[in-house]
Amino acid sequence: MYIIIAGGGVVGFNIASLLSVENHDVVIIEESAVAVESIQRQLDVRTITGNAATPRVLREAEAHRADLILAVTDSDETNMVVCFIAKEMGASRTAARIRNPDYSGYFQLPAKNPGATRRIVRPQNLGVDIFINPEVEMAREILSILRGFYSTPAEQFSGGAVQLREFKVEDKSLFNKKVSDIKSDIPFFIVALGHEEGGAIARADEIIHEGDSIYVVAPGDQVERLGRLFAAPKPPAQSVAVIGGGRIGYLVAEGLLRQGIRVKILERDQSRAEEIAGKLERALVLQGEPTDRDFLVEQGIASADAVVAATENDELNILATLLAKNIGVGRTLTVINKPDYIPLAEAAGIDVAGSPAIIAARKIAHYVLRGGAVAAAVIEKSTLEAIEFVVSPGARIAGKAATEITLPSAIIGAVVRGGRPVIPPDDSPIEPGDHVVVVSTIAGIPEVEEFFK
Repeated sequence: MYIIIAGGGVVGFNIASLLSVENHDVVIIEESAVAVESIQRQLDVRTITGNAATPRVLREAEAHRADLILAVTDSDETNMVVCFIAKEMGASRTAARIRNPDYSGYFQLPAKNPGATRRIVRPQNLGVDIFINPEVEMAREILSILRGFYSTPAEQFSGGAVQLREFKVEDKSLFNKKVSDIKSDIPFFIVALGHEEGGAIARADEIIHEGDSIYVVAPGDQVERLGRLFAAPKPPAQSVAVIGGGRIGYLVAEGLLRQGIRVKILERDQSRAEEIAGKLERALVLQGEPTDRDFLVEQGIASADAVVAATENDELNILATLLAKNIGVGRTLTVINKPDYIPLAEAAGIDVAGSPAIIAARKIAHYVLRGGAVAAAVIEKSTLEAIEFVVSPGARIAGKAATEITLPSAIIGAVVRGGRPVIPPDDSPIEPGDHVVVVSTIAGIPEVEEFFK
């Protein structure tokens, strides 16, 4: 696919790094010459220095033949203008990063007279096919983790019949064991491992080491019970301290309050703390320094079930979360804006470190699907991707058993037939109409797609 990315910041860079490895033809438009130079050093993509919201620059980028335009600058308005102009030029699809929720819905224009029909303006009227809000997606993932028994995210496939979930291996008896030696009465399949040096497809003789994560495919209604095999479950959080009252922190606190969970919000800025207190009346809003140990103890943060650090300062988030863990908080989640910091945060002992940029890249994966794919999820620090395919009658994979197919850089995790998951896949031939969930390295995706063409 020919894809143009307007904006070469953290979000744009991470999306480009993912798409370029998948062999898409990617062009980045960025105003900052310094950012362009950095992109050129690190990625094998074409770059254009300029303002993407101008017809001249979009013509230079050949927007008229783009399969997808991704407008991910820091300005909502700029992103909408980019999409509008590109769509008028002939771009097939457009997606805009929109942080202000007021832009993401539709609105009614006033009628010329009381009896006239009001005209409704939808995002598509503005040239925007897809809205991407990394902050909203990050908040949703945090809320999902806090509702569950394990501090790891999950991905749903085939309408929830199959779930792919990461587990951090805590049971010491599993260390130095082969993947094939791990058994359970619950059907499951270990499809990938997360090592310190990166993700890898799990083979039967692969050894699980201390500190590894595993990615398990299982029936959607069995995953929480299966998790006990790898890690001790924790009860869903009933009280949460949120550090930072910015966009993500506010959305997390708002979502928790809707679920009846007790919330404390720690905000450094006095005026912002007062503003939040006025909007979230059921939350206890505290103004203070989140890295002040005495302050945290005095305010009872140690008794919280979980702490979420969601300021815009990565270093502050990491320090505040580690301090919370030090004083006895059981579950710690931190937002990392620079994805390169995630390994540092996880190595320091933080339970979950998530990045809005990676969340955005994961969401984008759904819009660049080919070859019969209907869903996708980027996992393990964007080194692996899980893809759900629907098998067409002419697909190369039709008529073959999953166990017969050798994919050097991928593994078939599940076959869903008539809504019933087969995990791990058996020796029965794959039929047209079956849903097949495959986990692949990013570089191996083109080879996987060939089987479904």
